[in-house]
Amino acid sequence: MPRYPKNHKDVEYYAPGRKRRIAGSTKATSDFLALVHADYPTATVSQLRALLVDRSRYIFEPDAVAVLDAYIAKGYSDLVPRFR
Repeated sequence: MPRYPKNHKDVEYYAPGRKRRIAGSTKATSDFLALVHADYPTATVSQLRALLVDRSRYIFEPDAVAVLDAYIAKGYSDLVPRFR
């Protein structure tokens, strides 16, 4: 089994046109964000966060919310992401 660095993440997220990493997550969290984004393709990052925090729509996933919080902290709350 390969050894990974301490803060290793399977998937890394970048802002469009930027080389610096915004956040990282596991593949399962990435797939969950892609699933939610497929349901709401025109939703911005802040709208997706509001959907994920609403427990009547989705099961609470703190890792996915952390990824969206990282986008908001960097100033990309009005960005329509391309989660795949």
